[in-house]
Amino acid sequence: MTRSPEVPDRERSLAAARRTLDALRRAVPEEPAAGADLSLVTEAVAVVASSRGGSSLLHQVLSDRSDVLSLGGEHTALYKLNRLDRGPDGSDALAPDTAFDRAELSRDFVSLLGSGGHRPPHDPADRTRYAAVVTRRLALQWPLEEIGYPAVRDAVDHAVRACARPEDPDALFAAVLHRLRAGHPRLDPSCYDLPPALRGPAAGGDLRPPHDGYCIEEPPFVVPRARPAADADALRRHPLVIKSSVDAYRLPLLRRLLPDARIRVVHLTRNPAASVNGLYDGWRDRGFFSYDVSGQHPLSIAGYSELGAAARRWWNFDLPPGWADLVDQPLERVCAHQWAGAHRAVLDGLGPGTADAVLRVPFERILDPATRERTLRSVFAFAGLPQPPGPVPLPVVMATARPRPARWRERAGLVLPAVDHPDVRAVADELGYRKGQEEQWT
Repeated sequence: MTRSPEVPDRERSLAAARRTLDALRRAVPEEPAAGADLSLVTEAVAVVASSRGGSSLLHQVLSDRSDVLSLGGEHTALYKLNRLDRGPDGSDALAPDTAFDRAELSRDFVSLLGSGGHRPPHDPADRTRYAAVVTRRLALQWPLEEIGYPAVRDAVDHAVRACARPEDPDALFAAVLHRLRAGHPRLDPSCYDLPPALRGPAAGGDLRPPHDGYCIEEPPFVVPRARPAADADALRRHPLVIKSSVDAYRLPLLRRLLPDARIRVVHLTRNPAASVNGLYDGWRDRGFFSYDVSGQHPLSIAGYSELGAAARRWWNFDLPPGWADLVDQPLERVCAHQWAGAHRAVLDGLGPGTADAVLRVPFERILDPATRERTLRSVFAFAGLPQPPGPVPLPVVMATARPRPARWRERAGLVLPAVDHPDVRAVADELGYRKGQEEQWT
């Protein structure tokens, strides 16, 4: 069997990313603030769910405010940057005592933390912070390009002057990318979670990963925002809101990463048919590539692998335990087991050793206008966050298709048999999604 290119690509990509980040620290030594460490965090809220379960939306609803610290998107890329990727069985599950450099991971984490919404970086200090965040993000997204801070700062300065809507984070970052592409033509706006008008068509048009290296950050890529950075005082005063789909398999690591924090976990559930449908779309979409597994198990997944050479190599989303048994199964079955694997890990892993408090929230109650406001306010209360002053709007985040109720019914004949697998059905029943009630699922 041909050896996977993933191992050398991983080492090259991680080394290149570290070179960029080390050079940034020399260029902007005050970023992040000295003494800022995750051990200072006293309150943390972790949104835990399966992929395509609504966690991106809830994370943004909870974190897009000035009294909360958060990352843009997931922190999965920071795990990968610090070699916390796949366990001994090749899955995303890691042993609770897995070794890692906590100081390094904490520093990487803090360097991307911010609070509030996007603030146009008009003054020099704001531009410095924004350019530093963009440089860090590009190191995770396009590691082998090694795009340094001087080039990014030049692009930011130019974009702030040239962009007609610098208050729009998407428009501003698109202008930064446009400037950087003169020296780095491989940068592809279609790989980002941008509006279609700014994203444009994918280069080449075929299903493929964003570059030839190791995907430290998985596409669609996060769009950086200009936000106030987290200093030591902010870490002490403000709650931290985080989410990563692989945390379903790594709950003990959160306690080690945040040793002095009260950790509240919001376990977000979603009916398996809707989640499987969303995963199915994602596998066939422009992004969500996680690992090249071709060296261990070339993929022959009906519904996916016929889409091109990359679809015979690249796994999408998380790798549940037992994933190797799925490499020649239909895509809908793969997706059903991804949903079940994540929620089984959460159900088995939550307890006093991993969380100080747990709230289980059906995503359907957030989507339903009749229950949305009451549900979100209960989540804010559980998280210890001040209540919003008015109705909470729902953003569209990482969507593969226009959101609408019960979109999964268009594939009911495909997804429901996959949900009926005994292992999947057992998890569905435990979460309250019982056979015979599918007509009530949205």
